[in-house]
Amino acid sequence: MIYKMKKNINKYCPRSGKSVSEDALAQYRGFTVGFCNTGCRDDFASNAENCPSDRSYFDVIIKEMS
Repeated sequence: MIYKMKKNINKYCPRSGKSVSEDALAQYRGFTVGFCNTGCRDDFASNAENCPSDRSYFDVIIKEMS
């Protein structure tokens, strides 16, 4: 799923290190996460289980927020 209304938990794309784009947000574990472009977002949103690096990046941020 693709979300545009919630605040994303990350400032930088886990793939490129570039700033997150407002039109490239997705949902992960109940949090809104961001990517630098819609291509990265779409790949993750449709295939999160096959993106262990992205998930690890987001999991660290989620853990730090706790």
